[in-house]
Amino acid sequence: MPIELVVPTLETGCFFGLIALALFMVKESAALFNFAVGGLAVVGGMASSAITVGHGLPLPLGVLAAVAFGVALGLCIEVLVVAPLVKPGGGEDHHVVMALVAGLFALQQMAGVAFGKSALPGATWMKGDVLDVGKFVVSAQALIEIAVTLGLFVAIGLLLRRTRLGRQFRSIGDNTQAATMLGMPVRRIRLLAFASSGLLAGLAGALFANRAGVAFTSALQFTLFGFLAFVIGGAANVWGPLAGGIGLAFLQALAIYYFGPAALTYVTFAVAALFFALRPEGIFVKRVRA
Repeated sequence: MPIELVVPTLETGCFFGLIALALFMVKESAALFNFAVGGLAVVGGMASSAITVGHGLPLPLGVLAAVAFGVALGLCIEVLVVAPLVKPGGGEDHHVVMALVAGLFALQQMAGVAFGKSALPGATWMKGDVLDVGKFVVSAQALIEIAVTLGLFVAIGLLLRRTRLGRQFRSIGDNTQAATMLGMPVRRIRLLAFASSGLLAGLAGALFANRAGVAFTSALQFTLFGFLAFVIGGAANVWGPLAGGIGLAFLQALAIYYFGPAALTYVTFAVAALFFALRPEGIFVKRVRA
């Protein structure tokens, strides 16, 4: 792979990682896959682009709108879609899964109606190059994207490992039925999980929209790549989604470079099939003490 492709591929991996982290937050605390994350990212990205590029308003307003839409819609998904269907003991249920997939397509259509059917260009958070050595160029925008991604992963990692709230997240996700019997705030934690998932997805959409624009039709693709990043990285710790996202991005970049864009879909699904068949727990595996 040419050296000039390393940084753009790393940026793509960070985006996949953030979408996977949005999935991780709900899976860790509610034992559910929030398949609507792609729609939340699309709404966040298009809202931010419409405000900053479309109306020329300051960037912080666009970012705030993306986060606000993400959190609000994440809460709506929990209240309107998940809560009426989830079992008292928690866990995956095919009715909930189907409802979340339906929520993904509902958000996709909502984004198309609200912001238009055409792709919107994203705002650049910072212009200029930080490093330019031959063909190896690191733009300020790329540095911001990578730094924000790492900062979010560190923050979520500290939240889950060092705080009482984080311990509640993990305890409820491990055994929702037992947590309910012990009187833990299962519903409140689930609401917080969907809100944080929406925040991460909305922010990811706004942060990376400038790379290739964002279209309402991208929702399913975002969810798919985020889910594959989650599968590859595993759920053993918070860094699994980032490792999976970066790994998936480099595999896709290599496939396109050596075999052309037509190979992208085949390689992506081949990698997914291999992980599902040979290592379904992902790269990072939870250790269980005997």
